Amino acid sequence: MCLSRTLSRVCFLAMRTRCLPLHKPRRLSLTKSLLEPTSQERDVGQPVHSTHPHLLKRGEISPGATAAQFRERRHRLMNKLSQTHPGTTGKNHVAIVPSATTQYLSQDVPYTFRQNTDFLYLTGFHNPDAILLLVSDSAKGLPDHKAVLFVQPQDSQWELWNGPRCRADDAVLIFGMDEAYSIDELPSYFRKSCDNSCSVWFDQSLQTNHLDFYELINEKLLLSNERSIKNLFSLRHHVHDVRVIKTSDEIELMTKSASIASEAFIETIRHGRSDMSELEIGAKFEYECKRRGAERVAYPPVVAAGNRANILHYLTKTGIVCDGELVLMDAGCEFHGYASDITRTWPINGAFSKLQREIYEAVLMTRDACIQLVKPGASLNAIHHSAEMIIGRALQDLGVIKKEFGDVRLRNEVSRFFPHHVGHYLGMDTHDTPQVSRNATLQPGMVVTIEPGLYFSNKLANMPDRYKGIGIRIEDDVLVTESGHKVLTERVPSDPTRLEEMLSSRPTS
Repeated sequence: MCLSRTLSRVCFLAMRTRCLPLHKPRRLSLTKSLLEPTSQERDVGQPVHSTHPHLLKRGEISPGATAAQFRERRHRLMNKLSQTHPGTTGKNHVAIVPSATTQYLSQDVPYTFRQNTDFLYLTGFHNPDAILLLVSDSAKGLPDHKAVLFVQPQDSQWELWNGPRCRADDAVLIFGMDEAYSIDELPSYFRKSCDNSCSVWFDQSLQTNHLDFYELINEKLLLSNERSIKNLFSLRHHVHDVRVIKTSDEIELMTKSASIASEAFIETIRHGRSDMSELEIGAKFEYECKRRGAERVAYPPVVAAGNRANILHYLTKTGIVCDGELVLMDAGCEFHGYASDITRTWPINGAFSKLQREIYEAVLMTRDACIQLVKPGASLNAIHHSAEMIIGRALQDLGVIKKEFGDVRLRNEVSRFFPHHVGHYLGMDTHDTPQVSRNATLQPGMVVTIEPGLYFSNKLANMPDRYKGIGIRIEDDVLVTESGHKVLTERVPSDPTRLEEMLSSRPTS
């Protein structure tokens, strides 16, 4: 803190002290009250407006979201619980949402921390090892509740190596929690808030990724010697039902994420050359995303040349791209917590061969037709069924599948060349809200991917030799709107002629 600001605060507090009634004397501690930063000045372990005005506007605790918006998200969740479980016994209801914990590459070498997205969606809080309790108001009932955050205590030695932790009072003042405490106080607080008749929402799947928290919650809170909670419900699918429909602010962030990834794709396609490594192509994409403001790639990019494109999650990127091969790149970025997910396949030498183009156009035709099916009232599974039939007819026309096959046999045959689903939900995670069924009706505000592909591995039997080694996928991010859909990633060329024109204009060096 600068000296002038310190002196200004001294003078201000001194004036306030002189105005206090005589029967309520006030003592000032110079070290604590005057020299210690306020909550608006302290580093709370993540960007806030006062420390990162280039990232957050005044009032935001996460880019595009204020504390009031996070309160609204929590209210929508608790309202959903009240509608889903109207007959639960007792008046007390508690939802338990844990944060992520730091994962380690090796001894004392952490991976970059990434928050549990369910927890992040409800709090905007990026510190590890915290727990959110949503406690119903027993007098009013759901959806009225209070949000209580339990954070790690201050530890100067830990913070020396890892950076500041958010204090409990800052969790209230900055993040809009109703109450906040050290996590050491969680067991006693829970005992006061929840008796054996209490309804608790918590996910046992936590055991696989945060064993310490699982043991704390399961053994000390839910199944201790003093109590055994009988009304225990799964929470995750309720959170995902709320998360799957994006607000206008979330759609703005997803549009930006898609725009960054699209621009990075164009630059990467133009950069690629024969004899270049797949690793360099992937590194180019990551660089182009980060220089445009993305914090990270949304997932390890797939960069696969030639027959390696037939390995759906080929991540090693150890190959060299040879002249005449196709490059399949499946990549996206994460911008302020929201993911994009794009796939394009292009000829490294700038021109599709006749056989490559035949398969490419079959995939492209399927992609185009499926995007037209994205609208309110549809479902991902219905779109996938259409994709199988469209791509199956194309394969029959190419002589890959016999024309006399009926629909059931045709779909079975198609699965040999198109073995994955045509799409998934997209949002804070790449494969977002997995608890939401692909049979769910699409609604405005949902974002999905459409990603048909055809794969002719050299190892695949009973297929024409002329297509062996070709693997092609085309993927776009599509927003469901009131009137139909909007493609967020249409800037990246997918038409084969446009791709060839773009590749022909590559710089020579």
